[in-house]
Amino acid sequence: MSKAKVGGKTKQLKANDRFWLSIFLIPNLSMYTLFILFPSLIGVLLSFCEWNLLGPVKWVGLDNYRLLFSDENFIPSFVRSLKFMALGVLPTIFGGFLIAVLVNWKVKGMGAFRAMFFLPLTVSSAVAGIAWSSIFSPEFGWINAVLAKVGITGPEWLTSYEWALPAITIIVIWLSLPLVIILYLAGLQRISPEILEAAQIDGASAWQRLWGIIFPCVASTTALVTVIEILAFLGAPFEIALLMTEGGPLDATTSLAYYAYKVAFRDFEIGYASAITMAQFFIMLAIGLIVLQIRKIMKKRG
Repeated sequence: MSKAKVGGKTKQLKANDRFWLSIFLIPNLSMYTLFILFPSLIGVLLSFCEWNLLGPVKWVGLDNYRLLFSDENFIPSFVRSLKFMALGVLPTIFGGFLIAVLVNWKVKGMGAFRAMFFLPLTVSSAVAGIAWSSIFSPEFGWINAVLAKVGITGPEWLTSYEWALPAITIIVIWLSLPLVIILYLAGLQRISPEILEAAQIDGASAWQRLWGIIFPCVASTTALVTVIEILAFLGAPFEIALLMTEGGPLDATTSLAYYAYKVAFRDFEIGYASAITMAQFFIMLAIGLIVLQIRKIMKKRG
C-alpha cells in the first residue's frame, strides 16, 4: 500500500474521530454553558446591580461590595464557614487516607466492606438529612444511646448552639469521604510494592511504613484532596443546613453560602446576594491558590 493511501486513511480516521468527538462533546458543552457558565456570568453582572426579582434591574456599581464591609452578618457568616472548614477538612483528609489504605488490602470479603464506604455516593443530601436527623435525635438516636451506655448525657445535637455545627460537619464529612477514598485509592495504586517490601525487610513497622512511605508517596493526591475539600467545606453546609437546621439555632449553622441564600430568597436582594457569592468565590480562590503555592514550595524542598 502506498504512502499516499496510508496518509489518506489516517486523515479520514482523524476526521471521523473529530466528528464523533464533536457529537459527544456538544451536548455536554451545551448543558455546561446553559446551566453553569451562563448563570455564573449573569451572577457576576447582578453583583453590580440592585434587583428584587420583581422590579427592574438597577445598576449600582460597587455599592453591593461596599455594603459587605458594613454588614454585621457577613463577617460572622464567614467566620462560621472558616470554623466549618477547620472542623471538617483534616478529619476528611486523614480519615479518607486511612480508609483507603484499609480497603486497598487484597483480602477476601473486602469488596463488601469497600461498598459500605462508597454508599454515601448514592445518597442525596435530602436522604442524608433525614437519616442523620434520626441518628442525632436526643430521644431515639443511637449516638446518644451509645453515650448513655457509658454514663454520658448526649447533647441536643441539632438544637444546641454549641453542637449544631459539629453535627452538620459530621454529616458533610460522611458525604465527602467516598470521593477522597477514591482519589487516595488511585494514588495508592501507583506505589511500587517493592518499596514497601524493602522497608518491611529493613524492619520498618506497619505504622512507620504508613506515615514514612505511603503517605509521602501520595503527597500529590493529598494536595489535590486538600484543595477540593477546602472548597467543598467553604461552600457548605448549604443543603444540609437548609434541610436540618435552617441556619439555626441562633444562626449557628448559617455559613456564607446559606447567608447568601437567605439574602436572595428571603430578603429578595438578589444583587447583594450575588456580591456575597462573588466574595465567597474570591475567598475560595485565594485559599486554593495559597494551598497550591505551599505544595509547590514543599515539592521544591523535597
